[in-house]
Amino acid sequence: MSVDILGRALEVLGERALCDRCLGRLFARLGYGWSNRERGDSLKRLIVMSYHARIKGGDRGALEEFLRVAPNIGVQASGLYRLLTGEELAVRECSLCSGRLEGFIEEAVERGYRLLSLYNVTRFIVGVKVSRDVLELEESIALRHGLAYWESIKNEVKREVGKAIEARYGLKVDFGDPEAMLVVSYPDLSLDVVVASLIVRGRYWKTGRMISQAYWPSEGGARYYSIEEALYPILRALGGESVVLHASGREDVDARMLGSGRPALVEVKAPRVRSPDLRVLEELIANSSDGLVLFKFEGLARRSLVKAYKEELAVRSKVYRALVAVEGGVDESDVSRIEESLRGVTVLQRTPTRVLRRKKDTLRTRKVYEVKCRHLGGPLIECLIKTSGGLYVKELISGDEGRTRPSFTEILGRRAECLELDVLLVEEHPTISAL
Repeated sequence: MSVDILGRALEVLGERALCDRCLGRLFARLGYGWSNRERGDSLKRLIVMSYHARIKGGDRGALEEFLRVAPNIGVQASGLYRLLTGEELAVRECSLCSGRLEGFIEEAVERGYRLLSLYNVTRFIVGVKVSRDVLELEESIALRHGLAYWESIKNEVKREVGKAIEARYGLKVDFGDPEAMLVVSYPDLSLDVVVASLIVRGRYWKTGRMISQAYWPSEGGARYYSIEEALYPILRALGGESVVLHASGREDVDARMLGSGRPALVEVKAPRVRSPDLRVLEELIANSSDGLVLFKFEGLARRSLVKAYKEELAVRSKVYRALVAVEGGVDESDVSRIEESLRGVTVLQRTPTRVLRRKKDTLRTRKVYEVKCRHLGGPLIECLIKTSGGLYVKELISGDEGRTRPSFTEILGRRAECLELDVLLVEEHPTISAL
């Protein structure tokens, strides 16, 4: 199918004035390595040359037509117009951008870079918002003239602003992992920066009890000290707006997290520092919490990892240490019975009564791989318990009035209670460790 490009361009200019960019954009997907300004300028020059050839050939209609269309063509027609009429051409304003697009892009580049530099961004993308009336007018022109190779002004502004910032200032347009999006609004030229979070991967240890994972507000302030509060110093150090902890599961407020530590991601939103010294961040957390919360950071991570950390199945197994008191005391035979009865067993658990106020009552199955206990004297035993992720260990011990089966209480026929609980090992799923 042949396309009369010059004819289509002349047809458009016969109806309305367009600047070089707005005309070239109607043919944006033709040719390669050119800007729309270059396309529009080339088309206009060819049109003027075509008119000149016809006029030189004695075509009176071509002269009349040229004099009518010249104001819509613009400066490319001014020389021939002056030659033919002895007068200066009064160029009409572009009916799409009012002649402001060139300056708009230039100002967006300068102001956009200054905004990005406030956040020390090196990788970015550009997003563009265009008023509906401009989009509708542009589309109606393309449809009216059967133009199949046009692109939106939104695409042009996005590309040109990104390319110019990249070329002038050394920042990199990165669609895969941008640190920020520069949002440009047309035609009002309002700019905003949506800064991507800084996400740091690592593990945390909780060496004290009565420490919650997330901030727990109450009327008199925080109900418990929290890991999120321990992170506040790094929020200030990085100049961020807020900090969020994404952990692979959670332990109870009164349980310590020891041993291997718990895999976690720390997300700092809209930080101004994007290349932190991770050892310094670790020290800030340790000092602010008096050693109650410790982090070991392994490096920066992408947002795609957050989902894997938050999913319960991301945790393959856990090992707990539990201090257990049994009503009426225990002996070595009781210890052996617990170990044998819970080796490789599937446990049925209804949602514990202590969390029913915030979680739906459901029945789920979890695995106990192994239990090893030692008698400490009297009613006390110390147990190491290896389970699948998501098992409620306190209820495995108490039975929760029969809502967890089997349990220490059911096996012994006497009430058992967890006095202390520590998490010693949180094993990562292979998919997490590979990311």
